[in-house]
Amino acid sequence: MPQGPNFIVTFLYYFATTTLIVLLLASQGMGMSLESRFLYQLGTLCGLVAGILGAYFNRSATISITFQNPKAFRKQLDTALAQMGFDRQTQLDNFVVYGKSALKTMFAGKILVKIDENSATIIGRSSNLKQLKQLI
Repeated sequence: MPQGPNFIVTFLYYFATTTLIVLLLASQGMGMSLESRFLYQLGTLCGLVAGILGAYFNRSATISITFQNPKAFRKQLDTALAQMGFDRQTQLDNFVVYGKSALKTMFAGKILVKIDENSATIIGRSSNLKQLKQLI
């Protein structure tokens, strides 16, 4: 089963990227040397905040939903995903991949759906799955 990045991987990505960006921008913009202790403290603080927020909203999550009628559930799921701006794009293994247009997918991610007889497995960003659960 496909898996996206978990909390730790997502945290490290946002932490490292933000810390480096803050270090470079602050050193150039404030005219500070890269040997300054304040610069690293600022970068680490900003990295921690961005890492926690990024990991909370963008980590990958999986939900399982049970249902009685597969056709009715599929219609309800397609309607909910369409309201969120997702449309059916392709097939990956046994999963149907839903996504947004090219630029929006970069920020919204994709949602993978596998529908069995009486259950569905849905994989995507946790923020997207929270919104999807409210719509279903």
